[in-house]
Amino acid sequence: MSEESEGGNLSKTWYQKVLQDWDIDRLLTDLESRIQKRYRQNTKKDLLLGLLCGYSLTKISQDLYMNNTVVRVGLSNIYRDIETLTREPNNSVRSSNLICILERHGYRRGVAVPHNLPSPTYTEFIGREADMKKLLERLSPEHGAHMITVHGIGGVGKTALVLAAAYLCLKASNENSSDAPKFDAIIFTSAKQQELIPDMILQRQQGQRNLREIFRVIANALNDSTIIQSPPNDQFERVRQCLSKQRTLLIVDNMETIEDRDEVIEFLYNLPICVKVVITTRERIALLPISLRNLPLNDGLQLIQQQAEEKGITIQDEDSSLLYDRTGGIPLAIVYALGQVSSGYSLNFVLEQLASATGDVARFCFEQSVQGTKGQPPHKLLMSLAIFPDAPIQAAVAEVAGLTSDPDSVSNGLVRLQQLSLVNLNPETKRYEMLSLTREYALAQLAAYPDFEREARRRWVRWYLDFAYSYGGEDWEKWIHYNRLKEEEGNLRAVLYWCKNQDHYAEVKDLWLLLNHYANLYAYWDDRLDWLQWLIEQSERRGEWSSLVKFMIRKTWLLIRECSPESLKKADEILQQAWVLRHHADSCVQADLAESIARLQIRQKDYQDAHHWLKVEEKLVIEANLEDRKHIRYFIPVLYHRAEIFYSEGEYLLAKKLFQDVMESAEKINWYRVINSAQNWLADIAIEQGDRDEAQKLLTQGLTVAKSTNNKRRLARYQRSLARWERKWGSVQKACQLSTQAINSFEHLGMTRDAEEMQTLLNSP
Repeated sequence: MSEESEGGNLSKTWYQKVLQDWDIDRLLTDLESRIQKRYRQNTKKDLLLGLLCGYSLTKISQDLYMNNTVVRVGLSNIYRDIETLTREPNNSVRSSNLICILERHGYRRGVAVPHNLPSPTYTEFIGREADMKKLLERLSPEHGAHMITVHGIGGVGKTALVLAAAYLCLKASNENSSDAPKFDAIIFTSAKQQELIPDMILQRQQGQRNLREIFRVIANALNDSTIIQSPPNDQFERVRQCLSKQRTLLIVDNMETIEDRDEVIEFLYNLPICVKVVITTRERIALLPISLRNLPLNDGLQLIQQQAEEKGITIQDEDSSLLYDRTGGIPLAIVYALGQVSSGYSLNFVLEQLASATGDVARFCFEQSVQGTKGQPPHKLLMSLAIFPDAPIQAAVAEVAGLTSDPDSVSNGLVRLQQLSLVNLNPETKRYEMLSLTREYALAQLAAYPDFEREARRRWVRWYLDFAYSYGGEDWEKWIHYNRLKEEEGNLRAVLYWCKNQDHYAEVKDLWLLLNHYANLYAYWDDRLDWLQWLIEQSERRGEWSSLVKFMIRKTWLLIRECSPESLKKADEILQQAWVLRHHADSCVQADLAESIARLQIRQKDYQDAHHWLKVEEKLVIEANLEDRKHIRYFIPVLYHRAEIFYSEGEYLLAKKLFQDVMESAEKINWYRVINSAQNWLADIAIEQGDRDEAQKLLTQGLTVAKSTNNKRRLARYQRSLARWERKWGSVQKACQLSTQAINSFEHLGMTRDAEEMQTLLNSP
C-alpha cells in the first residue's frame, strides 16, 4: 500500500500513526469485501485514517484542503459503512465511539500501552472480589460511568484496589484479551504525602498536588511535550485534545490532599467520554462511589498468612485471629504489624502499639482526617460513638455528645464523619457503625479529653437507665418491648460493667432490676449469678436491706431452675436468710419470697410444705390490697404452682382446671409468657389423658409463640413435650431428634435436672 493517498493530501505522519496502532490493511479489506465499495485508493481512506488518529472534523478538513460540508458527508458515509461491517445498530456509530467499536471487533494492533503505573507492592492481590468486579464493570466502555470514586479510611486499600484493576486492564490491553476493559493509555497521578512503612511514616517528596502537576504527569506519560510547552491558560484544552485521541484510564490518587481540588474536579468532569477517571479519597464524593471497608475475616486471615510467608514469619492461627481483631481487618495495619514483627518486635508489643493514638498506624490512618474536626461537633460525636461497643442509634449518640439541643450540628456532624469514612450508617438498622481500629483511636482521643469523657460517660449511663425504664421491667408489663432491649443488649451490658468497675452501685442496682426479667427469660446472660452475688454483697455492705432481699430472691430463682443438689441446697440457705430479713421488704416482695420457697419445695418434691408456702403467699397478696391488675399479677403464681403440684401428683383434672384459670387470669393482664407456659402444661396433661388431637393443637400453637418470642427456656420445654407426643403417637426418629434438641437447650440454660430427665426419656426403650 502506498504511504500517501491518491490525492497526495495525507501526510506520512497520519499514515504512520495509524499503521502503528491499527491493523489498517485488514480493516480496508473487510470494508471493501463487506460493502462492495472501493476504499484503498479513495478519499474515504483519508477520512478514515484521520478519524483513527482522533482528529476533529475541522482538522481533517484543513489537512485535506476540503470543505467542511463535504468532509461531514464523507464521515457520515464511513459511519454507515462501519455499522454494516460490524453489524452495529443503525445510527449507533459516531466519532465518540468509533475507536471503541473497532477495538471491540479486533482491529487494534497489540502494541504496548503507554502507562506510568507504580510497581505493585504485593505478589498477589487478596480479597475485594465484589469491589473489583464493580470497578471493572464501571471501567468498561459499555458502562456510562465517566468518573468513579473509591473511598474509605486511610490504609483500607483504596490505592491497592485501583492499581490492581489498572494492571488487569493493562494486561488485557497489551494482550488484546477480554479479561478486563482495554485502554490505549493508563496514567497514574498521586497527591499522597505520606507512606507508612514498618519503621516510620515516610514523607513523600513528590506528588501531584495541583492541576499543573497533574498536567505534567499526563504529558510525560503520553510523551507529548506540547502540553507543558503550551501557555498555562491553553494547557487544559491541549490535555483534553490529547486525551480525546484514545481511550484513557486516568487515576487521581488521594484527592483529599490536592490543593486546588475544585479546579481538579472541574477538569476531570469536563474530560471527553473516552476517558475513564478513577479517584481515590478518604472523603466521600458523590461520583459513583465504591465504599471500601475492612477486609472480611477469611480475606484478612489470608492476607496475614501471605505477609507472614513473604517476611519469613511463622504465625499461629490463634495469633492470626488476634491480629485480625486488633487491626480490624485494615490491610495496611496488617502489613505494618507483620513488618514490625519481622524487624524483631514481639507480636504482643506490636498489638499494643496498634491501639495507641500516637502510634504510626493511628496517625497515618486517622490523624489527618480527625485533625480538622477537633473542638467541633464531629469530634465530640466521634469520641461519643467510641463509648458504645455496639452500633448506636442517632438519639443515643447525640445525648452522649451533649448535642441534643442542636440537632442540626448532630446531623451535619455525623454526615461529616461519614464523608471522612470514620463511621458508616447501616441503612437497614439505622445505626452508626465504626471499625474496631477506628474505635480504638477514638477511645484514645476520648481519654485525652478527661472533662468531656466524664460528662459523656455520665450522659451515657443516664440515657440507658431511661431506656431500660421505658422498655425493661417485669415481663407482664413490658414483655412486648423486650425486642428493644435485645437491640441494645451489648451496650446495656457495657454500661453495667463500666458502672461496676467505677463502683457506681446505685446505677448498677437500678439498671439490673429493670433488666432482670429480660436477662433471665430471654437473654440468658451466663454471668447472671455473678452479677447478683456482687449486688448482694454491695447492698449488704451498704445496709440496703430491701434491695438485699430482692437480689437474694432473684439469685435463688436461678439456683432453683438449675435444680442440682448443690444449687438447691444453696437456694435453701439464701431463702432462710431472706425470710429473716423479710420485714425490710414490702408485701409484694415478701409474696415473691414465699413463692420462691414454694418453688424450692416443689423441686424437692415436698408438696405438703409447698402448699403451706403457697397459702402464705396468697395471704400476703390479699393483705397487700393491690389494685386489680397488680392483684391478678401476684395471685397467678399461687394458682400456677398449685396446678404444677397437682400435675406432679397425677391429679390431672384438678391441674387442668387450675391451668385454665391461670390462662384466663393471664389474658386479663396480657401476661403472654404465662399464657404460653400454661398452654404447655395443658398439652402435657392432654398427652397423659391420651387426647392426641388436643395435645397436638396446643403444642403447635404454643411452639409458634415460643419461637416468635425467642424464649429459649419455654422452647426447650415445648421440644420436650413434642418429643413425648412423637414417642407416643408419631415418629420414634423425630422423638429422638426433639429429645436431643431439648437436652442441648436445657444444658445450655444450666437446667441440669431437666436435661437429665430428658436423657432418661431418650434412653428408655
